[in-house]
Amino acid sequence: PYGACQHCAGVGSVFEVDPELVGPHPGLSLGDGAIAPWSGGRSRYFTRLVEAVAEDQGIDLERPWRRLTKKQRALMLERGLQHRVKVRYRNRFGRNRVYQARFEGVIPYLRRRHQEAESDTQRSQIEGYMRQVPCSDCKGARLNPLSLAVTIDGHSLHEICALSIGEATKVLQALV
Repeated sequence: PYGACQHCAGVGSVFEVDPELVGPHPGLSLGDGAIAPWSGGRSRYFTRLVEAVAEDQGIDLERPWRRLTKKQRALMLERGLQHRVKVRYRNRFGRNRVYQARFEGVIPYLRRRHQEAESDTQRSQIEGYMRQVPCSDCKGARLNPLSLAVTIDGHSLHEICALSIGEATKVLQALV
């Protein structure tokens, strides 16, 4: 563990939210559930939040996802808003209510929920919108920079381990 990459914990890969899995049906509009993780749930919280953001930013809820501008898609996926939006709804007693909420963007929300997940079920559900990619820090080597700096005859531990058994044997026998 002392030589492991801190970013990926020595695994060599990390989970990253994939925008194509978040919005798998670009023909759908925001109003029709273009944001997959927030569509179809029992709670109307995310539907109301998306409606409030769309109203605040002048985004047409009925326009297909692929027809939104890059800036609008980036706002929904990554950027979020710096200010709170007013979310309006009618409660079960028929009264109009308003509250203010932050909108961080779908991808930052999923990253945060993945890190904070308290159960494997929650984590697994969120991973349905993620892909496993090589770690950006160690490039899949699984080691921290200090460990990668240690070499044997010009070969790092990662390079030797990546060789076939026959090739590794040749490299190690050449040391004698």
